[in-house]
Amino acid sequence: MREPDQETRILRALAEARQRFPDLADLLAFYETLLDLLAAQKRHVRLDLTPHLASLDVEQWTTEGRPALAFQWLALEEAEFAPWCRRLAALLRRQLPDLEWPLEGSLVKLARRFYEEGTAGESPSTDVLLLNALAPWLERGAEQLLPHLPVKRWGRGLCPVCGGVPDFEVLISGRTRTLLCARCRAQWPFPVNVCPFCGEDDPDRLGYYASEDEVHRIDVCDRCGHYIKGVDRRRYRGELIPEVERLLTPGLDVWAAQEGYNRPETWA
Repeated sequence: MREPDQETRILRALAEARQRFPDLADLLAFYETLLDLLAAQKRHVRLDLTPHLASLDVEQWTTEGRPALAFQWLALEEAEFAPWCRRLAALLRRQLPDLEWPLEGSLVKLARRFYEEGTAGESPSTDVLLLNALAPWLERGAEQLLPHLPVKRWGRGLCPVCGGVPDFEVLISGRTRTLLCARCRAQWPFPVNVCPFCGEDDPDRLGYYASEDEVHRIDVCDRCGHYIKGVDRRRYRGELIPEVERLLTPGLDVWAAQEGYNRPETWA
């Protein structure tokens, strides 16, 4: 029997989670619809990075710390990307009724600015739209590039593929964790005792707060004020899907905000 792809596994896990967490049922139903739409668009993305792999200088990538995926490799066309953004915006407004349509004419130009600078420079809701709109292309790119990248040598908090910030972590041991990119879903190893956002390694300025069962946690940094949610793989029971697990813990985000911590506002 053919193994289900990652998108199918994520959607199945979300459907199951709606039954297990009735308090989150409406929110998870929205995410299920959103991820289903993103998966459908991803199936239509025709992206072949083979011509660029020959010119990928791994040594330069490692030493200079530049993301491996160049925006122009996505080959976005306005005629395809703009209608896609409009369909996506219509869905996002179910959860974000005040979502604003970008003011600038070219959606591809805005997407490039968002990709390279971490913000399109218009409004937070525009950034949310572009974050989701680019996901099908960025995930395709990550799937093709990651097998060719020695991510154990990367050693940085930003994503080795697209330069995005991580928004979830999986604790592997007391020293190592795997970070999950908020933009392209790439995963890479990173030390536990270093802030992925600012590089702080002073233990007096780093901390973490665990749930009562010690399965979920938040790592915080008092230097930059950022936090990242995560799960301890050693204590987790069952199949762990980080893309779903990060959606099941909105209470941790509320707690972090109450304590004065926040997520990074930029991705590059």
